[in-house]
Amino acid sequence: MSSTKFIYPATPRNVPSHITEPGTAFKKEVAGTMGSIIFFFIVYILLFLLSIALIAGCVYGGFLIIITIPRMITILIGAGLIGLGIMVFVFLVKFMFAVSKFDNSGSIEITEKDQPKLFAFIRQLTKDTHTPFPKKIYLSPEVNACVFYNSSFWSMFFPVRKNLQIGLGLVNILSVSEFKAVMAHEFGHFSQRSMKLGSFVYNVNKVIFNMLFDNNSYQNMLQGFANVHGTFAFFAMVTARIAEGIQWVLRKVYGVINKSYMRLSREMEFHADAVAASVSGSESLVTALRKLEIGNSGYNITLQKCNELLKEKKISENVYQNQRIIVKQIANEYKLDIKNEMPVITRSFIDNNNFSRINYKDQWASHPSTDDRQHHLDNLDVKAEIIDDTSWVLFDNSTQIQADMTRKIYERVKEKQTTTINEKEFEDQYSADIQRYVLPDAYNGYFSGRQISILEKDQLETNGEASSKTFSELFSPENATRFKKIQALETDIEILKAIANRNITTKTFDLDGKKHSWKQAAELAEKLEGEKTADRDKLNETDKTAIHFFLANAKKIGREDELKNMYQEYFSQRKEADEYLGEINIMLSGLSPIYSGQTIPIHEINTMIGTLKNSHEIRFKGWLKKWRKLDFIPDSHPLAQKIDNYLSKEYAYFGGRIFLETELADLDSICRESWDQITNFLFDRFKRILQTQLEFSKN
Repeated sequence: MSSTKFIYPATPRNVPSHITEPGTAFKKEVAGTMGSIIFFFIVYILLFLLSIALIAGCVYGGFLIIITIPRMITILIGAGLIGLGIMVFVFLVKFMFAVSKFDNSGSIEITEKDQPKLFAFIRQLTKDTHTPFPKKIYLSPEVNACVFYNSSFWSMFFPVRKNLQIGLGLVNILSVSEFKAVMAHEFGHFSQRSMKLGSFVYNVNKVIFNMLFDNNSYQNMLQGFANVHGTFAFFAMVTARIAEGIQWVLRKVYGVINKSYMRLSREMEFHADAVAASVSGSESLVTALRKLEIGNSGYNITLQKCNELLKEKKISENVYQNQRIIVKQIANEYKLDIKNEMPVITRSFIDNNNFSRINYKDQWASHPSTDDRQHHLDNLDVKAEIIDDTSWVLFDNSTQIQADMTRKIYERVKEKQTTTINEKEFEDQYSADIQRYVLPDAYNGYFSGRQISILEKDQLETNGEASSKTFSELFSPENATRFKKIQALETDIEILKAIANRNITTKTFDLDGKKHSWKQAAELAEKLEGEKTADRDKLNETDKTAIHFFLANAKKIGREDELKNMYQEYFSQRKEADEYLGEINIMLSGLSPIYSGQTIPIHEINTMIGTLKNSHEIRFKGWLKKWRKLDFIPDSHPLAQKIDNYLSKEYAYFGGRIFLETELADLDSICRESWDQITNFLFDRFKRILQTQLEFSKN
């Protein structure tokens, strides 16, 4: 096995030892967390001793009642009292026997015989990080990697071999050096002796969490006890109230532990990053972190597209080839360089696309921000050999592995008579969909992701005035990014409100690089609201100026009325669409008790259905007829047939004493699918306007 040849970036030499030694902050957080855990266990031991006293009293009292008055009812009362004491005791010790199992049902186990190069690579990496080789190695479908094991109370005291899980969606976007860095980070959590204390704290936190919140089996046991007899049900209820009281006390203490643990978790992440940098260099982990977002986006879009294709009874041959196609498309959209079929994401790209102005330390976050991690890695500044080859070179039969995992993803699909499509067919269909929703590049992204403000008929009049703005001024980078800045402002305002209301617990935060107290959050939220309103007004004014610009240029060639009519028709249809959506929302809101599955009295059902039939349905059908006349959907489309069938029939929705679920499902799907088609219809109309008016853009 040791003779297996594999690619392995050289480990840096002469790395200062202090890089991987836990720093003062790490030791401080360990001490603080251990202190809070000790406090928790003091409280727990007091409760435990009280439970011993309770069980002794209940057993003594129960037997005394049974012996003193030996009747059926007293036997039941005595047994119930004994059960109460035992059940409370069981609640306090059940965590010792609980096992927290990691769900890897969607994974595929691999062996060294299957993947000798990968195993040799990981074996060398475990030597470099001074980590035991994983017990088992699994491949999973997503953009992720982790070290896992089934934990219990006893795993704090006895060594447990860890398993390694590698997500193929992650492999798909990383180079060999980046893959080494990510794997080294995972092993870094368990590599140094000093990290064993952090690992111990992690296990203690998990045990406490399970004791407080993982109570399904205990509740089932208590319910079984209650079902034996009505007398037992009374004692089960009392037991439940005592258990709730114990949980209330322990939750208060746990809140202190958890906040300390979150701070420690962030320090553990920094330490694992340092271990990764010591064997793979700083830059490889930095670039891997940058790729995670685009990799996740590409994978999620792939699954979304696969779901759409499944409705057409088509399944993908290889999800990971599809992910690469979509990641490349995202890279092309943002004009990112491609190297070895992987996007190159620079710091300048991230900075130029981050419009948020707020930075704060989330005390409840288990991981530091990517920016903080990058800053930490940059400061370490460990240089290492970089191999840019795709990490798939570490796998044998990579195409087969991807196909096997794709079948695993589709494992639960129940569709019959499906057709498998290959990479080329997927790319052609995806490219066609993308092309449909792409607006002309000349506008510099100004109209992307939004709807322009609606202008009334009189606002379309130019009064013969030519616009003072040129095409390039109207669609400048500043104007093109204004909508994204408005969206970022909205997010920042919500963060400030959350800080002001203490939903986000932080003492200070940065706004535009300046530190502020949390007490200033409400005032600053109002300030940003004013900026958002001003930016929105500027955007609306630019929309109006741009329309007038094109109308003025169209007038020069005698096509002003043509363009004006296109805008008037589009704005009119936008208003109608808004009214239609309002009608749908009111109708579905009135039926929400039905769709939620709650029990409703018959008289309320009759009133609900009567309102639907005599009011909402009449208007809804009128709207559907109107949209059908506008050809918002082709006659060949399945939805068109569904709508025509609905219009030709009289649905009852409720008959006898039962809901007619098929009819209700039809109504719901027609509402949702018709709105999707209307938005597509309006988008196509607007895109046609943008394409047409480009002909008038000459100054």
